[in-house]
Amino acid sequence: MATVVQQTRGTKYAVSTENTLVRDVADRIALLQPEDAPLIAFINGLKKKKEATNPKFEWLEDELADNTVTNTTSGTGTSLTLSAGQGVRCRVGDLLVASSGEIMLITAIATDVLTVSRAYGSISAQTLTGADNLVIIGQAALEGDTNPAFKFTQKLTKVNYIQIFRDTIDITFSQAASESYGGDDRTHQRKMRGMEHKRSIEQAFLLGDAVQDTSGTQARRATGGLLSFIKTNVTDAGGTLTEATFETFCRTLFRYSPTTSAYTKLFLAAPILISALNFWNKSKLLVRQDDKTFGTRLATYRSGHGDLDITRHWVLQDFTEFQKYGFALDPQNLVYRYLRGLDTKLWVDIQTKDKERYIDEYRTHAGLELHHERTHAILKNVTGYSA
Repeated sequence: MATVVQQTRGTKYAVSTENTLVRDVADRIALLQPEDAPLIAFINGLKKKKEATNPKFEWLEDELADNTVTNTTSGTGTSLTLSAGQGVRCRVGDLLVASSGEIMLITAIATDVLTVSRAYGSISAQTLTGADNLVIIGQAALEGDTNPAFKFTQKLTKVNYIQIFRDTIDITFSQAASESYGGDDRTHQRKMRGMEHKRSIEQAFLLGDAVQDTSGTQARRATGGLLSFIKTNVTDAGGTLTEATFETFCRTLFRYSPTTSAYTKLFLAAPILISALNFWNKSKLLVRQDDKTFGTRLATYRSGHGDLDITRHWVLQDFTEFQKYGFALDPQNLVYRYLRGLDTKLWVDIQTKDKERYIDEYRTHAGLELHHERTHAILKNVTGYSA
């Protein structure tokens, strides 16, 4: 028999008793954090991608010879003992200049012991302290003499590895065939897993360490990231970051660049560093309101040493330690390496015939190539800021 109800009919009854109201659900699923990979976006945008033919990839680096030596002998004598291993930087006929301005001519070399002619210029012989930094200002060659000794710098081999990134979408045939609020569920899962896949590569390029593990039946490799490569220019704010410390950071960062005209570098900054830049001096901060470079909005911090293109990196905020970090990078010295034919691709319907489900998978075989780590820098341990 039918149930008879005697009351005003309203939505409360229709929902709680009959469940007959059609749900009003938006046809688009709102995403909390749709883009989390500015580093990958910049490298790809600059077309800094290169195919690799081996899971282990290598590159060579070279740099100019050091043009300073450290004297460890005090007094005004003509025999100077240099710090161990520095004698090879010098040649007979080279001129040295001391902090006093005194010029010395190298007349003989025995490993790290130089014989010099003191007061070779207009300034008289000054007393050396035994911890003197002397600058080599080149050859003063004798007219008609034979060629000076040839010296060169040794090329260094750097190594990193291709890491295999995989993210799977696994949906039953029934689920795929069912109508879902928010649109097709398989399409939505592909979108979500694709963004997470890209974020994983980003995090490896930021924080990874180079590993090749051959202990099993097959090799497993991890690619090294910025944190493992950048060792020289690391500034520890020790808590409160001051503008003076940031200025020192910029001075160190811009000391080396791949070209003499490269005065702009990229700064991937945790949100607290963005707050510090806003707090100090907004006249130095140029916000490009209409510009989204490679899909990422930028602001530029202008210092006398060079410009920093700044982008906030929310992924750093997700980690207790790295929410205190900023990575300053020379984009020209970063390369995205991918194994031949195995850059990011969505493989569709890879399930076997006996499976009652769809399996799709994102796969990327990629690694980071970082040239000359001294052209990059890390700012860390920033928990606050002041003038």
